[in-house]
Amino acid sequence: MPQSSAGRTRPELLDVAPGALDPKRRGRPNRLSTAVSEELLRRIISGEYPIGTLLPPEPQLVAEFDVSRPVAREAVKFLEAAGLVSIRQGEGTVVRESSRWNFLEPSVLRIALALNVGKRIRADAVQLRLDLDLSLLAEAAPLLIEDDYVEMEAHLHTMDTEKSFSRLQAADLAFHRVYQSRAGNQLTEGIVHLLVDEMPPPNRVIANPRDSYDHANRQHWAIYEALRAGRAEDALTTLREHISQMWTWREETPPA
Repeated sequence: MPQSSAGRTRPELLDVAPGALDPKRRGRPNRLSTAVSEELLRRIISGEYPIGTLLPPEPQLVAEFDVSRPVAREAVKFLEAAGLVSIRQGEGTVVRESSRWNFLEPSVLRIALALNVGKRIRADAVQLRLDLDLSLLAEAAPLLIEDDYVEMEAHLHTMDTEKSFSRLQAADLAFHRVYQSRAGNQLTEGIVHLLVDEMPPPNRVIANPRDSYDHANRQHWAIYEALRAGRAEDALTTLREHISQMWTWREETPPA
């Protein structure tokens, strides 16, 4: 049985969009084992099951989640593969230290970011995304072709007029992915996509998408125009400002 977590301070959801932990929110497969593993992930990452404690035994998981033994076993195997637990013969399933967790596993990263585990993982993720995205833009700047600029401009016009958060977000991601893809660095690009895909959007952006994108798209246009004019350093400076300002969970709105 897991030890009591009474008295532990659990990470809070700081200005995270409702449903950030819901796998169905992003079209993830609604498999029973996925639902069980993600709930167990949440309990481990939040500290409800502290490091070194035992997960409930398989019969208890079967009863609690109303699933079959193979489903419960598959869910625990997923946790083991992601580095969150160690299955010890004769002892049970033990929660491992966070340094062993695989944060490149999308579910682990998404829940850790939503809970802001350790109170700095979001800031670290933003800094990593910033560093990697800047490197991609620097690589891509001299390689961009006319078709790239045409595609970027189309996404900019969409962000100038759309009101739907989902469409604005899609156009935003597509704009950045033009130069990310042109850089040709697939590993860096893949990590950036993972960070972007799993980061929960701030509530203020969802609540007022048009206001947020009025500001954000001025920065997008500035990046585009600097690249068009061959001013790569200006584009990099604006991209740095854009990511630093928009990827924040503060209550205040971005500067006008």
